[in-house]
Amino acid sequence: MGTRLMATKECPIHDNLKQAFVNAAETDTTLALRSVGNTHRLWNNKAAQNVLELEAEGAPLFKLIDAASGDKAEKMYKEGDIDLGVVACGQGVGLVKDIPTVKELLDRTMSEAEEIISRLSRISK
Repeated sequence: MGTRLMATKECPIHDNLKQAFVNAAETDTTLALRSVGNTHRLWNNKAAQNVLELEAEGAPLFKLIDAASGDKAEKMYKEGDIDLGVVACGQGVGLVKDIPTVKELLDRTMSEAEEIISRLSRISK
């Protein structure tokens, strides 16, 4: 739900990133920082690819830290350059199809859950 909540109207990140999540597929994530024993699933943008390239080259830790810097992500969130920083992101990003309010998202989630529960209870009878 964390990735999904990033693509809501209330989330204080740039609309460019929210729209990128709407356009993403579940295959648009990658695993990075394995080389330092701190594996993260990231949205597969240019910044994430840079981290992967540095890892493949055996770059020292300080270069990886700089490439995955939270300062770059913060700037991306504020200014909208979607390739500037890395973003922790689950594969559920492929299910993001709109940018609702948090209330709309949670109401819809609850409604869908209730529908599934109802359908399952009919099957089990």
